[in-house]
Amino acid sequence: MSKNPFEDMDPDVQAMRASMRASGGPTRWGRILTAVLVVACLTFGFAYHLPLQQAHSALAGRFSELQAQVGTAQRALEESKARAKELSDKQQTLQSQSDQAKQSEKERSDASQTIKATLQAKLDKPLAKEQAALGVAGSQAMAALSLSYVLSAGKLEVSPLGKAALCSVASAAGDRTIRVVAIADKKSIPPALALKLKTPLQYSVAVAEAVTTTLLEKCGAAPARTSATGVAAEPAARPQLDGKKLNGARVELWLDGSP
Repeated sequence: MSKNPFEDMDPDVQAMRASMRASGGPTRWGRILTAVLVVACLTFGFAYHLPLQQAHSALAGRFSELQAQVGTAQRALEESKARAKELSDKQQTLQSQSDQAKQSEKERSDASQTIKATLQAKLDKPLAKEQAALGVAGSQAMAALSLSYVLSAGKLEVSPLGKAALCSVASAAGDRTIRVVAIADKKSIPPALALKLKTPLQYSVAVAEAVTTTLLEKCGAAPARTSATGVAAEPAARPQLDGKKLNGARVELWLDGSP
């Protein structure tokens, strides 16, 4: 049997050899495996975390963008609501004004009908003689009197019957405005006045002034609520009259339905 060459080896060398065998045992491989695991974990961590971080950044940016869009849409909605409310308020205001105007017009029309009924009773005599006519146009009542009934024959003076009729109209008017409109033609000018009042317009203006003077001085009409106009021809638009229409030379007294 051959002799082991390491049997006669120096004791220090043998001790070193023994230590080298121990270092190559399980401890060394454990360290290697641990290092491999650490490297694998780090590699896996970087490979997983980096895309996740990028995805998170992209989602955060998209969320901020959507949040800005939602804020813009919210502001637009609030502005639309405010505008809609403003338009609704304006519409309600206009509707209220329209309703008030209609109500006011109805009240004036009803008042005109009441005035006409009052005039019907006060002017029963000239109405019976077909020397007067009554009508309503919109919110105004109108009493028409023949010039032959209002004026003395051949004169530019109001007759007693005319004065009574005019004062009846003034009484029915109360605090309402009275607009005097005299309508005359060439044939209605009395011969005694033809040299001074040569045209129908001149004559109608003079008649309107005479009637207005009687209303103011004899019937107590208020000057601020009384006006006079002379017309030389038939008006283009005539009011709807009750009963027989009054044509020819006449004086029309328009009474506003509202005081």
